[in-house]
Amino acid sequence: MTPHQVFELVVALETDLADFYLELGQVERLKPFADIFSFMTDHSQNHARQIDRAAASIDLPELDTAPIETLHRRIKESLQEQILREENSGKVMAELARAEEIIGKLYQSMASHYHSRAAAYSKIAEQFDQLYEEEFAHRDYIIDHGQG
Repeated sequence: MTPHQVFELVVALETDLADFYLELGQVERLKPFADIFSFMTDHSQNHARQIDRAAASIDLPELDTAPIETLHRRIKESLQEQILREENSGKVMAELARAEEIIGKLYQSMASHYHSRAAAYSKIAEQFDQLYEEEFAHRDYIIDHGQG
């Protein structure tokens, strides 16, 4: 399940929960708790909107591997030609070292890509941390105000 699908699921769950509390508020024998149900309906709807906004704001960058494969092929072909033509072993070693540097920069770029992805996943985790804290606060609210 992609992160966006997880967000869609949570939005659906919170919306369903809001509807559930709205229906409970209509039950005659539970009318003394109508304020609690209204509060919970509002908060569940707010959670759904909050998660929907979070999903829209989080960008998970994809890694395009085609340029990596092209660069690898070019380096290998070029390096092989240069090494086979070059008689000076010092120049051969310099070309090999340069190729390693290029490959190192490629890996550095890939690491940067995944660091940015990790940052996006951290934002997702922060959203769920906030939700769990709010749900525990809702639990406490219901316990404190539900003594009817």
